[in-house]
Amino acid sequence: MMFTEASLLDVWEAAHGLGALRRALALAVAGGAEPAEVGDLAVGRRDEFLLALRERCFGTAFPCLVSCPSCGEELELELSSRDLRPSQVDACAVVAVDGYEVEFRAVTSRDLLEVHSRRTLLERCVVTARLGDQEVERSELPDAVLGALPDALAAGDPQADVRIDLDCAVCGHRWASPFDIAVYLWTELEACARRLLYDVHALALAYGWSEAEVLAVSPGRRRRYLELAGTMA
Repeated sequence: MMFTEASLLDVWEAAHGLGALRRALALAVAGGAEPAEVGDLAVGRRDEFLLALRERCFGTAFPCLVSCPSCGEELELELSSRDLRPSQVDACAVVAVDGYEVEFRAVTSRDLLEVHSRRTLLERCVVTARLGDQEVERSELPDAVLGALPDALAAGDPQADVRIDLDCAVCGHRWASPFDIAVYLWTELEACARRLLYDVHALALAYGWSEAEVLAVSPGRRRRYLELAGTMA
């Protein structure tokens, strides 16, 4: 079920003015996440709710414009939701390094909000750690062991770090381009909300209509009313 324009404005208003991380959480809630639980979801799981919200607001096609990092050529492409859903997150996984066996969990938004150093973040994701038969405190793990976690975390939660394989038609350069659903969705929401607010403002001045009355008019007819009112650029 697609969002109405009024609902889209409500979502935009709820997330407007928030920092990037808290805004992503607000958008995930609008996409169906439980408010009390969203902060403790793996980042990839949170982003699944952002994808769901984007599909309801704007559909399943994702037009993109990307610059080749080698020659600077701008490339137009269209992704689908399927391209942006790698695989399911593993709740916990295990990595073995230098005799240590470390069980870890995916990074959550709460981790990112509350932790401000790389090592502390990695330690926080450790569930248990052992060296042979001996349990080891996470704070006592060597840097080399913790250093193996970022790659394991990315592999365990691929939805949190989506990368699209691209090649340039001009110079042939190949690379993996990151795709951030939170940034992409907010850019679309911001542009759409500003356009809707302009329509409401212009037609309220021209005809005295309320916001609800403006949004009740179809976009096509609204464009025509704006033309007749002489407000179209």
